[in-house]
Amino acid sequence: MRLIKQNFERDGSGFVTLFPEEPEDMWYAYNLIRPNDLLRASAIRRVTTESSTGSTSSTRVHTTLTIRVASLDFDPQSSQLHVSGRIAEETKFTKVGQYHTLDLELQRNFTLEKDGEEAWDSVARGIIKEACDPVKSADVWAVVMQEGLANLAVLTGARTVLRQRIEVSIPRKRGGRASDHDKGLEKFFQTTLDTLLRQIDLTESKPILLASPGFTASSFQKFILGTAIRTGNKLLMAQKANLVVVHSSSGHLHSLNEVLQTPEVNARLKDTQYAREGKLMDDFMALLRKDDGRAWYGPNEVEQAVEKGAVGRGGGVLLISNALFRAQDVAIRRRWVKLVDKVRDIEGGEVRTLSSEHESGKRLDGLGGIAAILTFPLDDLDDDDTSEHEVPTENENELRVALAPDCHEIYQTWSYERRWFLRFLQTVEMPFNEQTPLLTTVQVVPRQPRYRHSTLRRFCTIALSTTLIVVVVIFLIPINWLPHNNQDHGWDNTSQSPLPWSTHRPHQSWPASQGMSYQNLQDILLKTPSESKAREWSQYYASGPHLAGKNLTQALWTRERWQQFGVPDSSIVTYDVYLRYPLGHRLALLENNNETDEVDATGEGYEVRYECSMEEDVLTEDPTTGLDNRIPTFHGYSANGDITAQYVFVNFGTHHDFQDLVKANVSLEGKIAIVKYGRGFRGLKVKEAQQLGMAGVVIYSDPQEDGKITEKNGYKPYPHGPARNPSSVQRGSVQFIDVAPGDPTTVGYPSKPGVPRQDPSSILPSIPSVPISYRDAIPLLQALNGYGPPASDFNEYWQGGGLDYLNVSYDIGPSPPSIKLHLVNQQEHITTPLWNVIGIINGTLADEVVIIGNHRDAWVAGGAGDPNSGSAALNELVRSFGVALEKGWKPLRTIVFGSWDGEEYAVIGSTEWVEEYLPWLSKATIAYLNVDIGTSGPLLQVGASPLLQKAVYAATALVQSPNQTVAGQSVRDTWDGHIRSLGSGSDFAAFQDYAGIPSLQFKFTGAPDSPVYHYHSNYDSFHWMDTFGDRDWHYHTTITKIWALAAASLVESPIIPFSATAYAEHLASYLKSIEEKASDIGTLDLLEQQAPFHNLGLALGRFKNATVRFDRSASSLEQQIKRGNIPWWKFWQRLKLFLEVKKVNDGYKYLERHFLYEKGLDGRSWFKHVVYAPGRYTGYSGATFPGLIEAVEDNNKTAVEKWSKIIEERIHSATAWLSR
Repeated sequence: MRLIKQNFERDGSGFVTLFPEEPEDMWYAYNLIRPNDLLRASAIRRVTTESSTGSTSSTRVHTTLTIRVASLDFDPQSSQLHVSGRIAEETKFTKVGQYHTLDLELQRNFTLEKDGEEAWDSVARGIIKEACDPVKSADVWAVVMQEGLANLAVLTGARTVLRQRIEVSIPRKRGGRASDHDKGLEKFFQTTLDTLLRQIDLTESKPILLASPGFTASSFQKFILGTAIRTGNKLLMAQKANLVVVHSSSGHLHSLNEVLQTPEVNARLKDTQYAREGKLMDDFMALLRKDDGRAWYGPNEVEQAVEKGAVGRGGGVLLISNALFRAQDVAIRRRWVKLVDKVRDIEGGEVRTLSSEHESGKRLDGLGGIAAILTFPLDDLDDDDTSEHEVPTENENELRVALAPDCHEIYQTWSYERRWFLRFLQTVEMPFNEQTPLLTTVQVVPRQPRYRHSTLRRFCTIALSTTLIVVVVIFLIPINWLPHNNQDHGWDNTSQSPLPWSTHRPHQSWPASQGMSYQNLQDILLKTPSESKAREWSQYYASGPHLAGKNLTQALWTRERWQQFGVPDSSIVTYDVYLRYPLGHRLALLENNNETDEVDATGEGYEVRYECSMEEDVLTEDPTTGLDNRIPTFHGYSANGDITAQYVFVNFGTHHDFQDLVKANVSLEGKIAIVKYGRGFRGLKVKEAQQLGMAGVVIYSDPQEDGKITEKNGYKPYPHGPARNPSSVQRGSVQFIDVAPGDPTTVGYPSKPGVPRQDPSSILPSIPSVPISYRDAIPLLQALNGYGPPASDFNEYWQGGGLDYLNVSYDIGPSPPSIKLHLVNQQEHITTPLWNVIGIINGTLADEVVIIGNHRDAWVAGGAGDPNSGSAALNELVRSFGVALEKGWKPLRTIVFGSWDGEEYAVIGSTEWVEEYLPWLSKATIAYLNVDIGTSGPLLQVGASPLLQKAVYAATALVQSPNQTVAGQSVRDTWDGHIRSLGSGSDFAAFQDYAGIPSLQFKFTGAPDSPVYHYHSNYDSFHWMDTFGDRDWHYHTTITKIWALAAASLVESPIIPFSATAYAEHLASYLKSIEEKASDIGTLDLLEQQAPFHNLGLALGRFKNATVRFDRSASSLEQQIKRGNIPWWKFWQRLKLFLEVKKVNDGYKYLERHFLYEKGLDGRSWFKHVVYAPGRYTGYSGATFPGLIEAVEDNNKTAVEKWSKIIEERIHSATAWLSR
């Protein structure tokens, strides 16, 4: 941190300008900025302006904003600091009172102003001094390692930070292959050393800890010195004295804490801040154990000690956590500042502020955040009041004199029992003087009976005890012989038995995995997936058509493969669903030659100016594009129609695009819309057009969506290059998935044979639509040149069309009466079977289930990307688990695999399955893990419930990245770590939005320079994947490994690896986003709307506290499990432990269910989740707090109040569930 400018007034107010240079500087800023401070920093703000014609445009501008701080959010892993508050100074783009979040960035100034008396107190100034200390740097570097794994960490003055995780596969030592092991180990050492040298400055002399089990660390030390000698690196050789080799229990980062406690490490680190703080805590704990009155902790006790002058010169030390200075209440913060000032400036004692991110600070936080070592002993600081039975202080002082010298030591050690000792001495009326003997003679008389009728009482006690024993025996014997129903409780017979000699656990090796160690299971899941196998499965699935309801052969083949892989319980589940298949279509551009507007279906009076091919080119290089049974271009569930009408270009056909056209007075009714694909679900484009009275819709793929990989930029089209083939057509469904997914005739119940059918007209379009290629779209768009306003007259969202170089001006139209489109669409309406393939691996716990799924159907003969890159990965995942089963593993929890049919039409197969098995799913399911498009490029994209955040990060950190920029990088290292919310458009929809089951979806998607992925086109083929998409098939196996490891952690961890705190934090951020949107819209009366948002904020605050407590309890229970087995004879402790585990796991499992609202969202009651749903104008992307955000967007104050109350009630329900 660099100090740019500071100005402190005498009254303690003033400002400071700082320049953060390193990630750790954000930690100091987090401890420095407080609520009610003024913060000035650069920001990006979206500004909406309205032109004279009434059209609006939105731009992002860079500006400098000053906010009054309301809250802070610090991410310790990424060192990101987000500061929220209301704008305090009006600018050109903002008004006072608007809400904004500033993201403080490295290498950018920020100014912090504190007003008010003593705002810049001694603690705040001390933080600035420490942060800007030019010699501030890392105290210690540490490498915690084992063969194939190394964690590089740095211990700074404030935190312990993991800088890099390195994983290298090392072959095992087997007969004749020792050299392979040695080469692998050398490669691992070289990668670790290279990474270390990139991180540290060899010119500084800092300790470097090398810790490992066995001899890995010492071997690495020899490798470092050998490399230094071999390369002549004198600076590296000079580090010999700084290398400290020490033993650890494992190569994982958590072992660093035990390493730092070892004597040899403490000796080497004695001069570091970390060691000094740790020694202070050790000294304090030693004094506390001695209980001589010199060590006290807790706010009241420490304050009393300071008031009595016991924390001053001569050894007095005040230990205080920096977390106390981050108090939201200014009065509480001042309380601690005054205490620090008094000890340091008046009493002359030592004050040490410990970082809550260090081990010593965490230990201090466990004691209330404050403790003190006194210069002289004080007793009974925790006794605020003296009861009537306690001995007065005068007698206590007299007792000190009366006791013999040896008894003074006894008195000192009896810190809690001395009042009873005094009472005893008073009872025997012992005179208090120097001659008082320690022993005296007491008259002993025969003992009197304690009670009258003692013989009768003894008889009754014996009789009642005998009766109780008989009842217990009678109760236990039948329980031991009666059969148990595993399906009800999930524990096996021996586990569930309450008898003392039973194990009270799911299986004998619990908490370890059954049949093999968890590490061995991970090794299998990492090593089994094969590129050649993934390629083989992809080639099969993408070799022919497999449209929904027409892929029974593939369903049977998939079931047979799973059974061969070791999952014999694999079956086909059938549903009868309503579908529409293509029969015929036409799209022609007509021109009038007879000066009449009359035209019939045959085109009488008009001539065909251009006939759209409605076909994709057959490519000799790509075999599946020329199949005789290839699927025509069409829109699933499109309405039948034969219409001839003028047409209008409507950009991407979003809700805002249509609003722009209405404001511009463009005539839409009765016209055909020409629409670009992108920026939303195609069905909602048709829905918007239908609601505005348009007659039909034509959708094409504009090269604008392909970024820079276009023919315009010199790239050759597929199959000769990475650009889009001009004839490619995107097929797809046009069902209104914002209303409900699944069979449109059986919304809310499974589509089984014979069930009543509903009218689907509210979910399916009533106007026809067809997809075309951009090659077919060019003549249609060129015919609009010169008609209507140009797109350039509209806002930024209308700019950037990719066909401008082909004489397309993107004029809006409508076309003149002499130029029309003839659109024909004919489809067959049919009820036909769908086939889901379901595989089950039964676990020990039948009531805890993890579901893994991918859909199998495709719009084309290929589908190598969507969905069959995911299908190939699912097969490899099932095969990997099958290998583990073959080697003796049995899962703790039950695993269900789903190969869904009918996803492309409306997520039908999975939705009908969820609707049928909803009671069981609600009771048993922990999570659903989905992969749709497994890979179409190199960038990982993850969407998930925040509960699953921990599992996602852990799985990605274990898998090597296929696109490493540094050797040894994991997927987590090359991924930006962003996890988005889920919307709709894939098979997680029913699990999350209808059943409240935490869900996630992985996929590798394209980068800006990746080959164009031909979504839902014939060119999404095996040949494209093998040539451009994933030529080495590494991304197929990588997605398999991430998927499998995430599933394994959920299946095998004794405590479900969920993060309830992350869920609470995301809910708070969602609410903040809605508040900002309400402020930006400017049409809401914010003064009237403060109460709903305020109440929600309070409810979320209580929920956050409950989640923190619950996660802490789960973590503590997990540590208790890891400490070891409980002796068999302490059966009550075993029973208590496993009941606590069951309670915690149930807490996690049912948490998200508490956010379901039975009546559903307004106008789309199928969606039950109050937190997540597809956006009503986007479909694919998710909306958070959908009921509330829609009410805000509609300026509906009644709905705002309604949904605020509903959400608040659901939050209270979840809070109560965790606090039960």
